[in-house]
Amino acid sequence: MRLKRTAAVLGTALTALVTLTGCSSAWGEDAGLPAAGDMAAIEKLVGEHTMCSDLRTGSGGGAMSAEAKDPAWAISQRGVCGDDSKDTVTLLSVSDMEKFQEANKDAAARGKGVRVLLGQNFALVPGDEQTAKALLKSEMLLFTCEKDFKVPDGYRNEKLLVDGCALTDYLPG
Repeated sequence: MRLKRTAAVLGTALTALVTLTGCSSAWGEDAGLPAAGDMAAIEKLVGEHTMCSDLRTGSGGGAMSAEAKDPAWAISQRGVCGDDSKDTVTLLSVSDMEKFQEANKDAAARGKGVRVLLGQNFALVPGDEQTAKALLKSEMLLFTCEKDFKVPDGYRNEKLLVDGCALTDYLPG
């Protein structure tokens, strides 16, 4: 009898544990952020909202090239695309979004933070405001750790993996 009771208690505990751990979703999924499995998927998503031709991968020059070389940023691959060799968007595949957010927060504390648009597992650095506005239509959100950045009422202000930063659909002019 005692064995049956112990088995029942263990079964209930195991079910609760599976329920708690099995229901967790990928970061950003609850906020409706898009995910992309590889650089081609990121390029396709960008291309649905703005010009993204002539994809070139590697660290090269331009936005986030130094950060792509630094393991603290957890950038697994970097590319740029544009129109006729004009870089309009930097594409970043991110292997650990918490590390990426923390690195940006640390950089912002030194005055070197970068505004990026985030998906679940990638980030984009648009070359201009027009491109950023077009990309916000893809359900990505602006991520920034600027010290005085405030999200106005009426805009989304989503939960992040680090404190002191903002994730929003608000794009200041």
